[in-house]
Formats: sequence, C-alpha cells, structure tokens
Amino acid sequence: MTEVVLVRHAPSRPQADVPASQWRLREGAGESIRTLAHRLEPLDLDLVMASTEPKAVATGRGLARHLALPFASAPRLHEHERGNLPLLDEAAWQGTLRRFFRHPDVLVFGRETATEARERFRGGLRSAFERNPGAHPAIVAHGTVMSLLVAGPSGLDPYELWRDLQMPEAWVVRWPEMTLQRRIAVS
Repeated sequence: MTEVVLVRHAPSRPQADVPASQWRLREGAGESIRTLAHRLEPLDLDLVMASTEPKAVATGRGLARHLALPFASAPRLHEHERGNLPLLDEAAWQGTLRRFFRHPDVLVFGRETATEARERFRGGLRSAFERNPGAHPAIVAHGTVMSLLVAGPSGLDPYELWRDLQMPEAWVVRWPEMTLQRRIAVS
C-alpha cells in the first residue's frame, strides 16, 4: 500500500455533561457524509474503517453505505485521550490545543501527551493494515491525532493543520511516510 485515506468525522454535537469521546453526530451531518462519499468515489477504496468513538463509527458507516463498501471499527484509532475535560469556551480551547501541539512531550491535558497519542494512533493504523493486507481503506478518525501524525512528515505546523481541518474532510496520505498528498473537503 502506498496511500491511505484518513477522514475526520462529520460534525459532532458537543455536550457539556458527556465526554467528547461519546459525542454523537450533529443533526444534519448525513448530508456532509454523502457529499464526502461522492468526492471519495474516484479513489477506488475497498474498505471503510473507523475508530470506536460514536461520531467516527456513524461517519464510517455512512461513508461505507454510500460507497457500497464493507465497514469495520478498529481499536487505537480514537482521539487524544481527554477524559472528562469540561467543555471550554472557544478561546480557552484554542489556547489549550496550541500548547498541546507546541509541547508534544508534556502532558498538557487529558491522559496522554501529544507524542503518546500520535504513536498510539500510528500503531492502530499499522495493526489495521496488518489485519487487512492489500486493502485500500478510508480510515475515519479524529482531527487531533490525524494532525499529530501527518504534520511533521509533511513540514506543516500541527496546530494550524488541525485548526483548518473541516468536519468531515479526507486526506490522501502516503504510507508509511505519512506525508500529506492532498486534501478532499466538503465545502
């Protein structure tokens, strides 16, 4: 395999009393999934995989349905482990993520550093590929871990890459180098 398609999940519905890892998709997210599926058709994908988080599973199932492909969820593809972080206002959230990306070996928030999250995600991808040899998958995951994995090898600032990432958006990435080849957005 020389390419993998990483997909950030469709828009989620933040809930102050629910951990982000359990958020569901926002009402109306199906339209953006359908649009992204249409834009992914030329890529000749043969499988859709997703993290086990509900927003990724729903996005993955929707893409698989529209592309008429098999779907599977896989471990270790989840977002940075944040625990029960309270819902922050936008300025506080942006500042926290800026520190998180700029200090990858420091535990800024949650249960893992940026480096730990990146390596866990990379290992999850490797395991998924080993279980599906020869597959050309779309892998539905999360913006923070995607940005952590792709930014450095692509010569990009991880915070800026994360900040500009849409929900949903697909990245065609060279494997195993993890260099960003192109972006496929909905809007």
